[in-house]
Amino acid sequence: MTTLKELLNRPSVKLPEVALHLNNLNHPERVAQVLALSKKEQVKLWEIAEKSKPLTLEYVVPRDAQPLQFFPFEGKNSLPAFTHFQKVFYLDQDRNVCGYNNASIGWLVGPGYYMAQMNPKAPEFEIQVDYTRIPTEHPPAWPEIKSNDVIPTRFVYGGTKDNLRYVTKDVLIGRAFKMGESPMPNWFVLCRQTPAPGDGEKQ
Repeated sequence: MTTLKELLNRPSVKLPEVALHLNNLNHPERVAQVLALSKKEQVKLWEIAEKSKPLTLEYVVPRDAQPLQFFPFEGKNSLPAFTHFQKVFYLDQDRNVCGYNNASIGWLVGPGYYMAQMNPKAPEFEIQVDYTRIPTEHPPAWPEIKSNDVIPTRFVYGGTKDNLRYVTKDVLIGRAFKMGESPMPNWFVLCRQTPAPGDGEKQ
């Protein structure tokens, strides 16, 4: 059986082929194949997902979510080390979309709290994770909220904004930008920890 990694190494692959492949997997296998992607495949996925499907902030946090109810995505980045993490989203009391990064290296670089918005340069197609804005509250037992501008946190999150594109109802592809303007050589892929309902996909 062809894997997602193999599919993305085909020069002519298009996003509908990738989406069909992912939708036909059961969810544990979907997560496993997403987290197996290298930098090369993440770059390819980012490129073919441009203007793929309209997005709203409800993709990461449902409209009916309660404040401080959280929604985790399993993640894999394109860095040489410490590549696995979780990006976890929630609503604050004012129903702003917020979140943090749950990573094994969080004890050193900090929790990377952020607030999310639509990317003003692609408001119909990209969610923007903004590390220059941080929330004032978080779910119980989570790490303390800290500025992303202090050392050593600023070397990872300072001045950074991540843009996210739609792949399937459970998968997003992202790229980091400095202040939302200058593209950085850092990509990452996200897959819901728990699959979203609908669309006839395997659970």
